[in-house]
Amino acid sequence: MWGKLQERQAVLKTEIINRDKVKRKHQTLTEHLEVALHKKQTYWSRLKKEQKDVENLDGFSILQVFRTWTGKQDEIREKELSELATIEAKYREIEKTVTDLEQDIVDIERELDQSRWKSIDMEWETLMKEKEGWIYGNKQLEAARLDELYDQKTFLTSSSREITEAISAGHEAKIALRRALKSLDGAKDYSTWDTFLGGGLIATSLKHSKLDESENAIHAAQRSLQKFQTELLDIQQINAENLSVERDGFVTFADYIFDDIFSAWSTHSKINNSIDHINETISSLEHTTVQLEEQLKGDQEMLYNIGIEIAKIIEQ
Repeated sequence: MWGKLQERQAVLKTEIINRDKVKRKHQTLTEHLEVALHKKQTYWSRLKKEQKDVENLDGFSILQVFRTWTGKQDEIREKELSELATIEAKYREIEKTVTDLEQDIVDIERELDQSRWKSIDMEWETLMKEKEGWIYGNKQLEAARLDELYDQKTFLTSSSREITEAISAGHEAKIALRRALKSLDGAKDYSTWDTFLGGGLIATSLKHSKLDESENAIHAAQRSLQKFQTELLDIQQINAENLSVERDGFVTFADYIFDDIFSAWSTHSKINNSIDHINETISSLEHTTVQLEEQLKGDQEMLYNIGIEIAKIIEQ
């Protein structure tokens, strides 16, 4: 009888944990969307300003004539165009991020609206009353120990699942980062042709095409890192005392990359800076994944020992 009550509790507890996880994810996504919308508005304002600055350079003025004579006009124009390219890339990235987050929120709200979760809190209260009635008339010490063991088992099972999902998300993010790295390597090659071999229209066009391709690859990597960060947040909420991982740097990954690529996109030195940053992110990702794998191994060993102790109590 007690064993069946505990099994029902484990099933219900797992469902409650799953529901609460989805609720937390909904809250996190909503907060991320709020931040992204604010950044989108900020980047839009800056984009309009940079576009106006470039347009002003094309207008006639005595100062511009003087700058042309002194050779300063081209230098100023290159600086303004670089700033415009940087903010335009960031704006396109945040636009994609907003779209992704809005779709994620729609999906998560659909998941929250499941019929099996509507009565789960009432089922839990009913079960607790049944258990209380059983304990008063039976072996209280054994029941209390089983209670403790089943709670530990439920906690560790949930923790192991969250860690496994985070490890999987980490592997996906690593693949996306390597794709971005490969794409940037291609852009760097074309940038080398453009800079050192005279360039020309074809080389410049190919370089910009590769940078556009890199932009898409970077967005995919940013989305994967965002998912990984969300999974890490779940783990730290469940297992805060036993697991400490760095995750804040994953969220702002794309901003750093676009600062480097487009701040001086006529040279390949800035692309090298972006490549270095991606390699650093991959190293951080691998370090975090190793921590997760160590934690998962420890959880699984504890689950095995708990299973043995539960069996002994039930079979005695």
